[in-house]
Amino acid sequence: MHIESLETPCLGNRSYIAIDGSTAVVVDPPRDIDRVEEVLSAYDAAPALVLETHRHADYVSGGLELARRHRADYVVPPGEPQPRFRYAAATDGASYDVGSIRITVMATPGHTPHHVSYILGTDEGPIAVCTGGSLLHGSVGRTDLHGDDQTVALAHEQWRSARRLVSGLPANVLLLPTHGFGSLCSAGPASDTASATLGEEREENPALLTAEDAFVATLVAGYGPVPRHYARLPLLNAAGPAPIDLSRAPLLDPSQLRARRDDGHWLVDLRDRRSFAQLHLRGSINVEVTGPLVAYLPWLLPAGAGVVLLGDVEAVSSGARQLAQVGIGRPLGVAVGSVWDWVDGEPDDVRSYQVADFSRYVAAAERGVATALDVRTEQEWTAGHVREALHLALPDLADIVDPSRPPAALSASGETWVYCGGGFRAAIASSLLDTAGARVTLIDQPFSEAVAAGLTVREPIRRHGAANPQFISREAIR
Repeated sequence: MHIESLETPCLGNRSYIAIDGSTAVVVDPPRDIDRVEEVLSAYDAAPALVLETHRHADYVSGGLELARRHRADYVVPPGEPQPRFRYAAATDGASYDVGSIRITVMATPGHTPHHVSYILGTDEGPIAVCTGGSLLHGSVGRTDLHGDDQTVALAHEQWRSARRLVSGLPANVLLLPTHGFGSLCSAGPASDTASATLGEEREENPALLTAEDAFVATLVAGYGPVPRHYARLPLLNAAGPAPIDLSRAPLLDPSQLRARRDDGHWLVDLRDRRSFAQLHLRGSINVEVTGPLVAYLPWLLPAGAGVVLLGDVEAVSSGARQLAQVGIGRPLGVAVGSVWDWVDGEPDDVRSYQVADFSRYVAAAERGVATALDVRTEQEWTAGHVREALHLALPDLADIVDPSRPPAALSASGETWVYCGGGFRAAIASSLLDTAGARVTLIDQPFSEAVAAGLTVREPIRRHGAANPQFISREAIR
């Protein structure tokens, strides 16, 4: 048996393909199954089994389509939301044989109530365990995706499942999780380790080192906000996703771009944040294609708004594929080339704003012309933030400053200096504010630099956005 891992870096996920001669087993496949088929073709193998560990909340599965195309058995755990297609139920203790590969199902609830793991082995014993969103490298899956009423109970289940995995399998068995390499399905920072054994994990994972009640209390207290599209994707995966559409979107000219913008659709510029700040199309939003595009754009995009992608040919192709992985259909169109190609020489249709660092913010604040805006999560803010900064998490800001609606009423005086943890979210936030006509500066510097310079404080969060969102949009942001 040979096991190949297939990475989807934009989602922080991995799928696994176990191959024995001309037959294979695929675990938690991505929606773009052409990548899976490339691996299978390289080994001249075909899938006999396609396995799902749970109904994924962060991406659309390609499992149903892969199984149908190759006439493979589709093994899925029963449970809410119930699958609405033909499948083989993955129940605790069930086993399957594919060539010399023996697959055994182990119930590991926690990340979801119906979650299972798959033990891969041979007649000589287990070799690896595919743990999906359950036991991760250095962490576990978050347990708050099925509602507040189940969060704590599932956290207890998660602790027990982690213990069951390490106590029920030999220490040399490889740990192969789907989530945890930057995925927002992870309860905390997880290692990007390609593979590790359960024995090694036993020495490092908090779920295996901490008493149950203490672990649950710490786990639940550390959750960040649940991305809004996480409520939709499990239902889509249960209904049976349609095959992915990677056909080329139409190329739009400047007048068509303006029409899409005026109709309330999002023009998403995929370039790097500094190039965007230097010059961009009025009303466009900067979401870098090389960053966690699909972790945030589906979260921020208003219902009913379509997407137009701007960038070079490689960027718009990559962006379209990434969006399809999370259930956003083919873009309404694309525009390639330079900014001036997109505006047809109209100077009033381009904008720019400055990019700076924390030292320049300090100088501007001392002159009384700068207000810092922190767009990180509540947990990040509480752990430390710039003195006198305002706080509004990026998704809340997108609700207020939404380019698909008339611009918020903003004061014309002063400047808003936007920061986050590394620059990606601040770049999105700066572009959103720019669409509303705000005077904005992007702080393109890691937050650790502000900490090192002694600019930060810790204090209870001031819930500007939650208590009175109009305070932020009409008074605080200038």
